[in-house]
Amino acid sequence: MHRELGLVLVLLAVSAWGAPQKYQDNRPEDPVPVETITTCGGYIETSSGTINYQVGGSIRADMRCIWTLRAPVLNQRFVLVSSGLHETDGLYLTDFGYSGTGTGAQQRVTTVGQNYTVTSRNVLITLNVGNAPTFGFSLQFFSSGAENNQLLTGHTSLTAVSGNYSYPPGGGQYNNSETAWFTICPSVPSRPTLRFTRVDVEHNGQCGFDSVSTFTWFDNQFTEVAMFCGTTIPTSLSLQGGIGLIRFSSDATDARTGFDFEWE
Repeated sequence: MHRELGLVLVLLAVSAWGAPQKYQDNRPEDPVPVETITTCGGYIETSSGTINYQVGGSIRADMRCIWTLRAPVLNQRFVLVSSGLHETDGLYLTDFGYSGTGTGAQQRVTTVGQNYTVTSRNVLITLNVGNAPTFGFSLQFFSSGAENNQLLTGHTSLTAVSGNYSYPPGGGQYNNSETAWFTICPSVPSRPTLRFTRVDVEHNGQCGFDSVSTFTWFDNQFTEVAMFCGTTIPTSLSLQGGIGLIRFSSDATDARTGFDFEWE
């Protein structure tokens, strides 16, 4: 009887050893970037990559781009491989955390070959070009470390000069325990106005259950303008910096039908 039990335990151990192992405590960096991104902004969901934007080419004055990185694990390392950006331009990394209000720490990327680190699975990479044309850059990033609960459940990148958007996009009710971002960054430089036309979000005096927050780009950083909930429509917001950001979060109960907004 004891010999049979011992054999079973040995077989189980061998099976567990041979099974694919998931990185739980310390996922290493990829040896080389696994994806290449060449667009002006967009959604990136990968463990490593290279943003090659207009490398060897020019970028028009007042251009804005936002890349949203959703990484698999907690630590992100960025390194600027090459850059033709001028002193009047800016390339920024913003920790846009999973919980709480506002944004986390922000860094300006300026030096080729230097490492810039962000401890967050969710990072906004923002290009802000000055009033004169400039040249492109190459930026690499690598993820490492442990998993955590910073799960970005949704993202939409809105690049038209004007338009409208509804959330949830298919109607019905939004889900519980969501964290979603909506970036407004016109592909042709402009300063649109953001207007909400409908709001139906669970109400709480401090908007501590479900909430919608709006941000604008001011003094080279994302600045929170308003947080709201319930059904009251907020005042219009002028996006003087050419960029808008909307953050939606919900708790574990009482889902509603969401919100509509437009920009022009």
